[in-house]
Amino acid sequence: MATAGGGVLGDRYRLLRPLGAGGTSRVYEAEDLTLGRRVAVKVLAAGGLNADPVVFERFRREAETLARISSASVVRVQDAGADSGGTPFLVMELLDGVELLTLVEREGALPVEVVETVAVSICRGLEAVHEAGVVHRDVKPSNVMVTRSGRVVLHDFGLSRVLDNTPLTGVGDVVGTPRHLPPETMRGASPRPTADLYGLGTCMYTMLTGREPFTDEEEVAGIVFQVVDVGVPRLAGTPGIPERLAALVDALTERDVVRRPASAAEVLDALPLGSAPETTQLVRDMVARCVRDQAVASVHQVAPALVPDGFTVPDVPDVPESPAAPDAVGAPDAAAAPAETPEYLGNPQVTLGGPRSTAEQEAAQWPTTGASDRLALSGTTQQMVMSGMTEPKATSRLREAVTLVHRGDLQEAVRILGTLARVCPTSLGRDHPTTLAAQFWQAMCLSRLGAGGEAVALFSAVSERCEAERGTGRG
Repeated sequence: MATAGGGVLGDRYRLLRPLGAGGTSRVYEAEDLTLGRRVAVKVLAAGGLNADPVVFERFRREAETLARISSASVVRVQDAGADSGGTPFLVMELLDGVELLTLVEREGALPVEVVETVAVSICRGLEAVHEAGVVHRDVKPSNVMVTRSGRVVLHDFGLSRVLDNTPLTGVGDVVGTPRHLPPETMRGASPRPTADLYGLGTCMYTMLTGREPFTDEEEVAGIVFQVVDVGVPRLAGTPGIPERLAALVDALTERDVVRRPASAAEVLDALPLGSAPETTQLVRDMVARCVRDQAVASVHQVAPALVPDGFTVPDVPDVPESPAAPDAVGAPDAAAAPAETPEYLGNPQVTLGGPRSTAEQEAAQWPTTGASDRLALSGTTQQMVMSGMTEPKATSRLREAVTLVHRGDLQEAVRILGTLARVCPTSLGRDHPTTLAAQFWQAMCLSRLGAGGEAVALFSAVSERCEAERGTGRG
């Protein structure tokens, strides 16, 4: 992918780091140099002129689709364009929060009032999508973001399709996630709004039970058989789940499409539309716990030899978070963020600083989807990364992180500070002022995110190192 301006896409968006990747596109966190804000930039991976025409058209349709939808429950498109080589890109708001699936994985089955609140938001988003003449086609918990302010947002419209438009898949092709696809889609039928409502039903099933449908099946063939011939397990009569809610989920996940609710408006009629302030706060608290856990995990990622003397992480109870910050910036999973790469993005297809070495290409494979998928780094790669963190760069990144802390963008600050805390002890030294300052601000983030015990432990460790330095006359 060609870029202009030494790593600036479209002369405006400075790509900072990869957030995720699919089969045909990659998403990056970027800085909007014109408005001074952080955004998410989705780029077609195959490039411009060399892209598969079907893939190119699908990407173009996603931009067109999102531009015609206006809803607080749907991710907002801010810009679109192409780089100097013709590679298209899509600029979207960068959400501060966690995926619904991550929330369920941490919390287990969610309280009924939370399930209803989240379902209402998803349904309102689908209502706007369908009114725009679009079918999402991939409604699932990992495509729903819950922000720190309690906002619920439907995103990832890469598989969406305009109703009655020419399909972009061949006969018999199935696109989407099998656990959340309705039987008619498995059979190759044209997608209709009721297919999205089925996805809403599987999201509600996941929230109410604490697990996705068909988790006992690992093979795709087995999941397809369950979806088509058996169906999502019925919730009617399940202890702890109100019968009215169980009946709604069972109706949404009916194998026979004519037995499902016909529209998002019909589903909304079956849900309580008002969300009590205490329910909104409950959602915020759950998201805050997830973000806090990610911040604590960023401290655990520091290699044992680099952790300050005396640092331990005690068990601490949940602490209520301070009022949530706006949804403006920072949706990265801090626990899963890859280490900082000096002159390029972690993507073999994106070169911002010239040809890359084998070590650089290895670093480009670092996953960003979660701690369980993280790969160990080879010694060569570690040395390459460590040597790239110069004192001026570390100082610049530290200032950037401190600015984010003051703005309340704690998730992004945690990511940057976690990188500095991992890299600076080796690159600059354990007792270097920048190393200690990064750990201090890392502790500050932990404190603001409610991880008081971990924050105190890290504050104490940094204080001890500072005192030791003063004792030598160097501090």
